Amino acid sequence: MRRLSLNGFLIAVVSAAAALLLTVVRPAPEGLVRFGIGDREVRAAPGQAPASAGKHDLTALDVFNVTLVRIRDAYVDSSRIDPEKMLYAALDSVQFNIPEVLIEASPERGQVVVVVNDKKQTFVTGDVDSPWRLSSKLKKIFRFIEAHMNPGADLAKVEYAAVNGMLTTLDPHSVLLDPETAREMDVSTSGKFGGLGIVIGMRDRKLTVLRPIKGTPAERAGLTRGDVIVKIGDEVTEHLTLQEAVDRMRGTPDTRITLWVERKGESGLLRFDIARAIIRVESVESRLLADAVGYIQVRQFSGSTGQEVKEALESLEAQGARAWVLDLRGNPGGLLEQAIKVADLFVDQGTIVTTVGGRERDPRRARRPGTYKNPIAVLVNGGSASASEIVAGALKNLDRAVIVGSNTFGKGSVQVLYDNKDGSKLKLTIAQYLTPGDRSIQSMGIVPDILLQRMVVPDKNDSPTDYLRLLPPSRSYREKDLRAHLTSRYAHDDEKPSHRLAYVYEPPNQRDELSSGGEDDGPPIEDLEPLEDDFYEDFEIRFARELVAQSTAASRSKLLAGAKSLIARQRSAEEQKLAQALTKLGLDWRTASAGNEPPARLEATLRADHERYQAGEVMTVTGTVTNRGAGPAYRVHARVQADDPVIEDAELVFGYIAPGQSRTWSTQIRIPKDAHDRVDRLSFAFTEDRDTPVATTPVSVRLVAAKRPVFAYSHQLIDEGNGDGLVQKDETHRLRVTIKNIGEGVAEEPSAVLRNASGDGVVLKKARFELGALKPGASKTVEFVFDVGAGLGDDEAVVEMTVYDAALRESVSEKLHYPVRRPSAGPAPATGHAKVVRPTAAIREGAADDAGQIASASKGAVFRVTGRQGDWYRIELGNSQPGFIAADDVRQTSSRARAAATTPNWQVTPPSISLQIPSYVTRDDNYRLSGTASDDTHVEDVYIFVSNEGDRVENRKVFYKSNRHGKRESALDFETEIPLWPGTNRITVVARETDDVRSSHTMFVYRTPDEKVTAAQAARP
Repeated sequence: MRRLSLNGFLIAVVSAAAALLLTVVRPAPEGLVRFGIGDREVRAAPGQAPASAGKHDLTALDVFNVTLVRIRDAYVDSSRIDPEKMLYAALDSVQFNIPEVLIEASPERGQVVVVVNDKKQTFVTGDVDSPWRLSSKLKKIFRFIEAHMNPGADLAKVEYAAVNGMLTTLDPHSVLLDPETAREMDVSTSGKFGGLGIVIGMRDRKLTVLRPIKGTPAERAGLTRGDVIVKIGDEVTEHLTLQEAVDRMRGTPDTRITLWVERKGESGLLRFDIARAIIRVESVESRLLADAVGYIQVRQFSGSTGQEVKEALESLEAQGARAWVLDLRGNPGGLLEQAIKVADLFVDQGTIVTTVGGRERDPRRARRPGTYKNPIAVLVNGGSASASEIVAGALKNLDRAVIVGSNTFGKGSVQVLYDNKDGSKLKLTIAQYLTPGDRSIQSMGIVPDILLQRMVVPDKNDSPTDYLRLLPPSRSYREKDLRAHLTSRYAHDDEKPSHRLAYVYEPPNQRDELSSGGEDDGPPIEDLEPLEDDFYEDFEIRFARELVAQSTAASRSKLLAGAKSLIARQRSAEEQKLAQALTKLGLDWRTASAGNEPPARLEATLRADHERYQAGEVMTVTGTVTNRGAGPAYRVHARVQADDPVIEDAELVFGYIAPGQSRTWSTQIRIPKDAHDRVDRLSFAFTEDRDTPVATTPVSVRLVAAKRPVFAYSHQLIDEGNGDGLVQKDETHRLRVTIKNIGEGVAEEPSAVLRNASGDGVVLKKARFELGALKPGASKTVEFVFDVGAGLGDDEAVVEMTVYDAALRESVSEKLHYPVRRPSAGPAPATGHAKVVRPTAAIREGAADDAGQIASASKGAVFRVTGRQGDWYRIELGNSQPGFIAADDVRQTSSRARAAATTPNWQVTPPSISLQIPSYVTRDDNYRLSGTASDDTHVEDVYIFVSNEGDRVENRKVFYKSNRHGKRESALDFETEIPLWPGTNRITVVARETDDVRSSHTMFVYRTPDEKVTAAQAARP
């Protein structure tokens, strides 16, 4: 059936329940202070911290020490607490997040060398054998770090990074949320219980109603599927993310909100004034299938899921249902209590789940009344996690239900939130779940009784979009794949599916009429929110239906015993379907005969159509297999093995090859436009029905990155209120931004977007621009428009500006903080001209010393005066652009305006990085890299990270060089030996202009034990 996609839509309501939710993404080691190369945060006066921010006492280790205490008192597995390992992980996280810090750890010698800018000190670590010695050692190291960090550095970020580094040694789900992230979480879960009751999604980049929920204010107001929401109140929606749009529509029950809607067939915008209400988000969908089978899909376990499932069972039973299919695919979990209630509906005795933490055990047992004893199958997949796994595990291990699908995620741990005095929050793992029989799902997941494997066969094979996959993916993304995942002494890894069944996937023959069919229209229709009249019975639902319909057994063991004939029939039918699909592609997919036949002898030749590929081009991999034996070969098949996920798992299918014959197959792979420089080594894993071996030689190809755009820009706030260039409440402001491509490559699809980072009180009027292609050296000026209202509760207005290229995924993001000033009359009218009398004078956007500088003027420049406010003249810069210059920097003159000596101030001009790359492949375990970082004003430093997925090396900083005492302020030469691990190594070089402005260059170097790579493949372009 079509799956719920959390990226494809959101429901404009809010749940008041606090859930133990699935955590699937490892937190960023920088303490959730986002590390984004090219991202920066500035204020109206660059380099100045907010006046209200006190200096963080780094050596007090307040957050670090309280975290240690909580780990000691509550962490689920005390055997994982290793103080020395924690110290190294904490310092590694600090060096990842703090550019001027480099850590040279030597655990074998019991010491660590800490480098901060151009200072270095060695610390002994061999004596760190307890949490308190860890704290004491870190305090000494932090004292050294603080003394030599850049002025104005964020010391709290250092401590948060250290805490999160320490937590990575425990498990992937224990994490510290910094105060800003913690506040955002509190806002999203507190107080605002009202909503409208619509499912929304992005279609052609427009905020679109997918459907109103029955019985909600949205449905009663008349909103319909396909309506495009253009404005929420006075705020345009073109710049909003889905979550931001939902946040705008939430609010206190009975408060009203206005939506402006564009509807097909209507000439103008439609206005809907809607009162918010408490919305019950239905987590369950049900229907009666053929053969008297009741189907129940549980999307998540929210506050009423148990009751919803019970009501669905009663309704379906009244319609004649005699068996059940419970669909938990893609269900990320939710409330433990609701999972227990759902499981209890189907079992009448036994322990459903046990929570274990330390020496504490909390078993939850089933109750006999109200149990449904009809046959039941449970559908699961890799997106089924946490509470879903509790239900599936209980029904499986209590011999109640057959589990159908694929392995579940494997999250069997419990986290709790602690509040810290500084506003941060600690999420710590304190317990594990056990399913009946004390079987842990942690890292193992629930193994299905009947494993279903999807195969995809295209109608043709002549383009990169013709996707053929007969095998499951080589890589998975489940709990066991997360770094430092928990293990459990209760876990059993000996479970195997009782049956396996591969089937040919048939996509629903439907089209999303809300999209125009563009590349960025969102997920395909089968991944969208299913509508009530839009149900699709996919193979997995159909198989589960037939499985329970043929039986009256209420136990798993009896259902499995009776499933053999159905599985045999389905296997035969799917084999026939696969053979027919491959026949259309010219393949003979017959199986080996039962009789004794002479052996085949296979030789394979595989090649790519070129040795080098530019990013965005199509690679064709062709294989030819020749049978030089006396007997035939059956179902010959090859799969590509590579470190590059774009190429990995591509399949070549040859099928039946008679003696003396050859078969050829080609597959096409499009190299992404944003691919980085690298050499990919392609090897091939062959299979054949009679296990005939096939020897092959790896193929190497060189991918050449496209030249990248780099965005520099200047910005100026222009107020439409009193004209002083400053922010007061109840004013409209224009943010004039000039964006210039200073890189070597074309920005094919650049956009500029403004986001409200202040919440209520700031309303965006014009917030998105498609800039059109920007060639190197080209620029474009746009003007964002926003209002600052009387309802702004903070003392500053914050907006976030992002410039990005969708084609090459290059971006820069900036938060602008504008202090909210007291109301004033603004500049008094003035006339005449002013001449600069100082060597240089700063021209600012507003009449204040801390207003942003937009230009500088040399001595002799003359400007027309349009007003005066205190010690500032408002002047005309040309093209109706105002500016403010200090009265002390100018003198009145009768000369005419002469601004030729004015230099615009580009607030952001990322440094350029030039590298001398000897090769993209090497046999050596060290790689010499040299280069130069240069900038029009200043280069602060250069640092380098290395990652190697195969050896679990993740963003290891291996080089740092400060330019504090460099010969040239605007350039920094560097040269270093970079350690490499076998396989593909990602190398990222970062250069900073300031603490906030940086640029990067990423490349891949392949370390191989041999040199069978041609010069054309290995050499730099």
